[in-house]
Amino acid sequence: MQAEKLVLKNFRNFGDLELPLRSGLTVISGQNGAGKTNILEALYMCSIGRSPRTRQDGILITKGKGASQVSLEYKRAGITRNVGVHLSTTKGKTVILDGMPSGKISEIVGNFACVYFSPDEINIVRGGPQYRRRFMDIINCQVSKNYMSDLKNLQHCIKQRNTLLRGIKMANNYDHSLDPWDSQIVKYSLRIMLRRHGFIKTLQKVVDVVMRILTDNSETLKITYRSFCDRLEQIHIKSLADEYYRKVRLNYVKDVLTHTSSVGPHLDDFDIRLAYLRSEDKKLGKDAEEMEYINLRNEGSLGQQRTATLALKIAEIFIYHKFYGEKPVLLLDDVLSELDFDRRRKLMEYCSHFDTIVTCTEWSYENTVPDTWYKVTAGKVEELAVEPERFTYQGEFNARAYQFAQKINEMADGYYEKQAWLEPVRNRFLGRDFPIENETKAIEFPSEKVMQVLDDEAEEIDRENIDFDPWNDEDKPLKKSQRSKK
Repeated sequence: MQAEKLVLKNFRNFGDLELPLRSGLTVISGQNGAGKTNILEALYMCSIGRSPRTRQDGILITKGKGASQVSLEYKRAGITRNVGVHLSTTKGKTVILDGMPSGKISEIVGNFACVYFSPDEINIVRGGPQYRRRFMDIINCQVSKNYMSDLKNLQHCIKQRNTLLRGIKMANNYDHSLDPWDSQIVKYSLRIMLRRHGFIKTLQKVVDVVMRILTDNSETLKITYRSFCDRLEQIHIKSLADEYYRKVRLNYVKDVLTHTSSVGPHLDDFDIRLAYLRSEDKKLGKDAEEMEYINLRNEGSLGQQRTATLALKIAEIFIYHKFYGEKPVLLLDDVLSELDFDRRRKLMEYCSHFDTIVTCTEWSYENTVPDTWYKVTAGKVEELAVEPERFTYQGEFNARAYQFAQKINEMADGYYEKQAWLEPVRNRFLGRDFPIENETKAIEFPSEKVMQVLDDEAEEIDRENIDFDPWNDEDKPLKKSQRSKK
């Protein structure tokens, strides 16, 4: 996946912009309010059809203009394609895919893959359940169009059920006029819950590896899916439907009083807990059930919450890589300022495997040498010359790269194949040749290897092929998804 050219017309503070994009690391610097984030916002819109910052499309149009256009030319599987979003104050939103307009925003999703990371993403860890549901839903929508359809249908059914609740007068007996909507909610809820459950199990596998690396093998994360039924692995499909109806009846009075539906996946959440690794726990893959975990949202420090957020976003990268078969484009919006030196270094090491676009107020060559550098000033963009000779971190980088490789090898302990692999890292960071002081055995960061592990051990995210009928009298057990290889 490679972004090649972004075109903006009357978008935010950009009147007319045509921005070439290249592979590798692209830095976009500028003062606050110059428009750096607007560029990343436009790229993200070409991925999922809406802004990551607001749901009000009208404010995206330049003040005084009646329409706005965002268009991206990108390459996928060696084929150049185009995706875009048109906004109008009178006609609303229109999406464009390879020159063909469509009224369905869902047509965009799943074509251009990117991962957006801003300081606000910390809300996934420290914010309310809605942020974690959004995190689950965005990823699942991009790997499964059926999931997006089920989610929209569920939202419609709940809205209709809530409308009906407003007209129901208090009574001792359950009002069976709710039954048609409850039956639809059950159908969509089961599909959504099963996909979310599989996603969380897969996410756990990846985030454990990433968190250990980010914290020098001293901390680990445990993620647990929370729904109205916490026994998704043990319960049968029909029993799961029965459990929903049972809880609906129990909460009937509450629903009538509040005019809201208090049971369903629209209230789901997942716990994020952190544990400190003891020396006997530091072997990758060790069962950590006996560890003492803290609730990261309520008891974790700000630094721990930031690190966990970073681990979740990096895990998102590799999940996309697994399902798309290509590496996504990374969009990092002023996140380096939120991290200490070591975590900035490790983040840039990860980013060396992907096309990455970073925004910042000022760029330091101590971070690394960019491949492309743009400066934004009041809605205008100019390209700056890259000066690799200003990178002065050679000796210390060699030592750190050596140590980093050793740590991964120790942690991997049979999970990943050891490879002699320092030269590409060196070339990527320095942008020029110089002798490596310490020849050593290193390991490729688990971009591809970890995916092989997930294929063998983790639950599949995409459960579209689950064979079930909630209304069948037979008590069918859950069947494992057999996703076809792309």
